[in-house]
Amino acid sequence: MIREYLISHIYSTAKNVLTMYKRSVTMKTILLLLSVILAPSLCEDATILIDVIYESLCPDSTRFISQQIPPMYEAIGQYVTVNFRPYGFATTTEVDGSFQFECQHGERECYGNLVQACTVAYTPEQDTVVGLITCMMSSPFPDQAGPTCFEQYGLDYQPILDCIESGEGAQLHADNGVTQNNEDPQPNNVPWINLGNQHLAEYWELEEYGLLQFICDTFDTYMGEACAEISMISK
Repeated sequence: MIREYLISHIYSTAKNVLTMYKRSVTMKTILLLLSVILAPSLCEDATILIDVIYESLCPDSTRFISQQIPPMYEAIGQYVTVNFRPYGFATTTEVDGSFQFECQHGERECYGNLVQACTVAYTPEQDTVVGLITCMMSSPFPDQAGPTCFEQYGLDYQPILDCIESGEGAQLHADNGVTQNNEDPQPNNVPWINLGNQHLAEYWELEEYGLLQFICDTFDTYMGEACAEISMISK
């Protein structure tokens, strides 16, 4: 209760200050105050966990993943663990031991979600996962981009097809839904970004601030020299 009160109090106070003194206070101040109070945690390997909950055909998801993830990962990839979780505002129904889905942007999005869930499951190297997902999400047709993106990386796409056809992809997608529904707070927009197991900001705030800059400013204690140049530029 104390944590929730502090968050609410700081946010409302900062917003009031922002209204009164727009020239001297920006949204960045609000986000940094919240990030200090929430004190995000690290993974066991001391990397920062970035959960990306999204939909494969959501315009906000495609824009965020294609524009915010690549520069962040290029700069500090060795310090983060990116966990792509395609699902979003889908619903899952289990019928006779199999799963049926309804997705916000239709059947094509459901298929795209399955492709990307299988991609995450069958691609062991994080660098490759990030590359493949951002490749697909940068395409005009993310649900159809899998074969082309895998070819660009010299990888066999057949395991992904097998994953989907066997029903494993549906299980992975359903599991993403269960995990998402157990989030606290519950995602009410996508993409929904958690940093260090905490929801510190909405995606549009991270876009305005810059995902890379936000991570560097929030986790500066853990990042060492990784963000030194970036921090100097921002100052």
